[in-house]
Amino acid sequence: LDKNGKRPSFVEEARCHLDVSLLIEYDDPDGDIDDDVFLEHVNQLVRGKMRFSGGVVLESSDSMLYEIHNEASLKPLLGKLMPGHCLIERRDLMQSAMQEGQDALDALLDSLKVTHRSEQDEKGKISWSSGRKETGWIVPIATGFHGITELGEAQNQRDATTPHRFAESVVTLGEFVMPYRIADLDQMLWHYQIDLENNLYLCQQNRPKSGI
Repeated sequence: LDKNGKRPSFVEEARCHLDVSLLIEYDDPDGDIDDDVFLEHVNQLVRGKMRFSGGVVLESSDSMLYEIHNEASLKPLLGKLMPGHCLIERRDLMQSAMQEGQDALDALLDSLKVTHRSEQDEKGKISWSSGRKETGWIVPIATGFHGITELGEAQNQRDATTPHRFAESVVTLGEFVMPYRIADLDQMLWHYQIDLENNLYLCQQNRPKSGI
């Protein structure tokens, strides 16, 4: 409300400025790709077409190449990513809870809720403590879509050559971890995976959290 108690004519959307590091994996076993050409292509892609969290890229630094062969060669790259956080998938937490009989939604909420406990000592003094089921920065994340209708044409669709379908988000758990805890590159890289048999369009990691 404004100073007169009236609603403003325009309510601006919430916004924030983010600094992100983008890690892209590529394999060139035959050595046919020129490094400078590849870096220029990446720079044009990031500055001209990429969007993060629905926002646009205002500026970007030049890209850098790292050859990763083992854990020792991974450390310089991880050092460049500090002091940020890597988002890793923690669907293993939900899978474990669901194997014990929990509903999927209950399993997700059980890992996110904060439980407050009180204890009373012999003198009657009460002390409080708070905690979650799992340690770490656990958050809910959307990792793709699940098709809920058959593929077909939609009225006034923008792309007349691509089949359309209604879909719902696939939600699971993720965790933000510091890069120095990463032991394998696959623990922080995400890849598209399509399961047409189950109508799933996902973005997942190749390797679970083990070892972090």
